[in-house]
Amino acid sequence: MKISERSQKLAHVIQSQLPALVDKFTTPNQVGFLTVSAVEVSGDLGVADIFVNTIGGPKDYIKYLAKIAPKLQHEIAKIVQTRRVCRFRFVENQAPAYVRKIQDKFED
Repeated sequence: MKISERSQKLAHVIQSQLPALVDKFTTPNQVGFLTVSAVEVSGDLGVADIFVNTIGGPKDYIKYLAKIAPKLQHEIAKIVQTRRVCRFRFVENQAPAYVRKIQDKFED
């Protein structure tokens, strides 16, 4: 299925702007250093799956991000100048841990 140009543009805006917005609404001990590794926006622009990693933050940072999601959505809506923006679902990016696991197997 082809991804629409509009959803690609929205995903790019979310990926580039979200870390700064998270910094605005949090302290370093609440989330740590956050990176957004990927954003997938549904075709109807209803939901955005946001894949994140954190360094130095608590283990339950995904719950905290979900808690402040309405504020983040509001700020993104102001940036893209729309009344409504997609709902954010934060997902922990498992890729770095998976790569580390494979590297460890090769080293053994």
